[in-house]
Amino acid sequence: MKHILTECDNPTRTTIWDTTKAIWPTKYGDWPAISMGLILGCGSIHIPHTPDNDDPNDQRKANAKRGASRLLRILISESAYLIWTLRCECTIRGTSHTQDNITKRWLNTLSQRLQIDRAIASKTRRTSKATNLVHSTWTDIVHLNNPLNKNWVTTPEILVGITLPRPCRPG
Repeated sequence: MKHILTECDNPTRTTIWDTTKAIWPTKYGDWPAISMGLILGCGSIHIPHTPDNDDPNDQRKANAKRGASRLLRILISESAYLIWTLRCECTIRGTSHTQDNITKRWLNTLSQRLQIDRAIASKTRRTSKATNLVHSTWTDIVHLNNPLNKNWVTTPEILVGITLPRPCRPG
């Protein structure tokens, strides 16, 4: 398991972790070095926030870090699970995956998770706390088709998706 998730030179593993690292908003810190311990303990990851009582935006910053912590947990757990799933498909079924297919599967996995979060916030919980948590989790990496709509979390008509950063062009 350690080899498959953290050490293998298989393009599936490297593509998924590289794509995940590229989408991580670095304003919350650098992408962590992926290890088996980090993957197994990702449910307890927390980005610390130092309260500043003199800053009027302190609560907003605390909420943003809470959302970033949740995003980091989601990115690590979903990526590790997808690596395992694709490895099983390759080993058991003999399926081979192209880099484009791997990237599309990763985007689909995260998009499904985003839509589940939106559904829970808008239909199940219906509280501002749940809506704010979903908003602070995904706002740094989502693409809105209608950027004027600020309540994209609870508005089902708004098309929301995750887009990858553009690759660097050699120089």
